[in-house]
Amino acid sequence: MSKNHDAIVVGAGASGGLAAALLCESGLSVLLLDAGREQSFWKKPFSKALSTSIGAISDPRLAGILHPRLINAGTRLLRAAGRLRQPVQTECFAWVQKPGSFVDDRDHPYETPQGKPFTWIRSHGVGGRMVVPGHGRQYYRLSEYDVGPKNDGPSPWPFGIEELAPWYEKVESRIGLFGGREGIPFIPDSLVTHPISPNISERQLLETFAQRWPEARVMLSRYAPPVDFAGIAAATGRLTLRPSALAQRILHAADGRAAGVEWLDPADGQTHSANAPLVFLCASSLESTRILLNSSNASGPLTDQLPALGLHLSDHVMLKAEGLSPPLPITPPAEPGRCLYLPRFDLRKGGDATRRGFGVQLYATANPAGAWTTAVGFGETSQTLQGRVSLSKQRKDRWGQPVLSIDTQWGEPERALADSISGALDELFEGIGAKVLVRPAGPANPGTSVHECGGARIGKDPATSVLTPHNECWAMPGLYVTDGAALPSQGTQNPTLTIMALTARACQAALSR
Repeated sequence: MSKNHDAIVVGAGASGGLAAALLCESGLSVLLLDAGREQSFWKKPFSKALSTSIGAISDPRLAGILHPRLINAGTRLLRAAGRLRQPVQTECFAWVQKPGSFVDDRDHPYETPQGKPFTWIRSHGVGGRMVVPGHGRQYYRLSEYDVGPKNDGPSPWPFGIEELAPWYEKVESRIGLFGGREGIPFIPDSLVTHPISPNISERQLLETFAQRWPEARVMLSRYAPPVDFAGIAAATGRLTLRPSALAQRILHAADGRAAGVEWLDPADGQTHSANAPLVFLCASSLESTRILLNSSNASGPLTDQLPALGLHLSDHVMLKAEGLSPPLPITPPAEPGRCLYLPRFDLRKGGDATRRGFGVQLYATANPAGAWTTAVGFGETSQTLQGRVSLSKQRKDRWGQPVLSIDTQWGEPERALADSISGALDELFEGIGAKVLVRPAGPANPGTSVHECGGARIGKDPATSVLTPHNECWAMPGLYVTDGAALPSQGTQNPTLTIMALTARACQAALSR
């Protein structure tokens, strides 16, 4: 049975939770739909037992007691068991922290062409991937170098970086950032609530970097624990939270405007719907694109009216190296998200900041054998990358819905960038006296960085974009898409802060109307 609300938000992650809070605080009654559901041990005995086992061996306190090789051996064994139900999700580094936070790949399949693998990491539940232990929690602004034109083409952004500045600050004031103000041009300073300083171990590494690469800019990461925006929305008394809701399509009124959402309850396979004149689609880049591909307005399928729908999928080129370095003076605080960040490490010897480059996140944990060091490089994909998603014409999920077909692969620019990142990681480990023990042969598959964006990007023209500059769907007024699907490009930074800034900006635009 349909019910009426002032607004419906699909997805309770970083963007959806924020949208629900802002809309509720503005006086609207909001229905928040999330796909997550809690299942009993007897319905998922293998998954529940595995989650308990992997949680025990991945306990951070063991890092100071056991040799890293022993921990890695146990983790590999449990990952192998996890692949029975989660062959894709086990590829995520954070899977070992809480396997139950990730979807069951057998229940939620997707397809890719032969020879074009894509690692789609998904987490259902209030808070989305942001509440998975060990994942994300880093927040960086884009700069004029990211939003402006590159040396290989014009910028797809419909506005300049100055348009985002007040919305970045609005979000930063609510999440309570830890970090500093470094004055780095390609990582603009943020509003920091909790200033931090390097500890003795971090200072030792910073001094090493300054001596080895005097032109490189190095900083402490800007991070924050997840904020319970859904709880903030609920505290207003205007929120209705509906879990176990797999959104399928956006409903429309006779005039073509957004009118509600239809979803499927995976527990019983039944279809439900609710009505609202305002819809915020925040289900994640690929899920939101799937829902749009499955939706129509009074004139027909949205795919017939928006040529760019499903196009421009991108992700960060990611390479990781792990190993042992000499012991550090003290153990760095076990604060999730805290690390040393080397933004645009490709410019460590000078160069052109308008070229597509990469940054490196460095983590070091004291251990009886030394300091276990992990360095992760994230590079920006080129505009020539032609990632595309569509609905499968053959395959359906267990509830009879067409699954998503993802078609993308690294091109020559991405492979060249991966080679540059690989050389930089070797140089970095040599510079700090570390020995590489774990090193993939090449870049991780697209999707592995969990920074996928695009599919329904903002722009100035409905012929080349899906959303207006304020994130409203060109073909369905009243529908706003504010997760990663809306980003026209990424830069080298974690995209979460930009996604949330666009969400806050879109909420204001929707409320002003």
